[in-house]
Amino acid sequence: MHPMAPSHGRHFFAHPQHPLLRTHYGRESGHICDICRSQLAGFAGYRCNACDIDVHEACAGYFKDSIAFFAHPWHSLTLSRIPAAGIIRWTCDLCEEECAPGSFVYRCVRCMFDVHPLCTMLPQVVRSPPHPGHDLCMVPSSGQCSACHEDLPVWQYVCGRAGACLFRLHIACVSGAPSGGDCMIADQSFYAGAAQLGGFGGQTTAASDYYSSYSVAAKPSSSTRLAKFLLKESFRVAIDAASGGSASPVLDVLQAAFN
Repeated sequence: MHPMAPSHGRHFFAHPQHPLLRTHYGRESGHICDICRSQLAGFAGYRCNACDIDVHEACAGYFKDSIAFFAHPWHSLTLSRIPAAGIIRWTCDLCEEECAPGSFVYRCVRCMFDVHPLCTMLPQVVRSPPHPGHDLCMVPSSGQCSACHEDLPVWQYVCGRAGACLFRLHIACVSGAPSGGDCMIADQSFYAGAAQLGGFGGQTTAASDYYSSYSVAAKPSSSTRLAKFLLKESFRVAIDAASGGSASPVLDVLQAAFN
């Protein structure tokens, strides 16, 4: 890790206590970005030595101080840091996974609503290989996943043709089959697994073609799984369209981190 000249420091709105020093992280670095939770090795970023905060340059540029988010339309969300130590377990209200101590989340203080920064990149509307005919919209609902037949969490992708189609998917199941040894459907909550695959409404679905040969591997971290979801073509196309391409630097960092 090589700090750059002091003139390359910057004030970061989510950490106003100290300026962050622009840093190049060596390829052997074990530092993790406190926004996206992926590796900083080989990347430029910003660090606060006093508070042990590290942020990708791309993440510092993309994630804003305050955002509007479709899953909490009543109030804006502010990028805030979770205490690095404490007895309270913070959980993302979208994916229901833990928020790591010391990491940043988008928060509505009034409603105690918290969401991972990467979860705010999930598109509200997406096209999915298992259900290519209609748009899928992320909404709060209930029921079972049409691909893996596991119970769904509150937030899920549901066919946008109201009343005409009952197709619904876990976020993990939207992109179709995992590649390689990735385990994206092994968790019991947001990433619920597919133990049995078959038809929907008595009919064989296209999802069977995606999952029939898949076997569950060791479960990676939630941040790793989410990052890999965002890099799937169906998600990336929707994210690029929704962001006007401004999210590309973050997606490129995630892509490089997993290569």
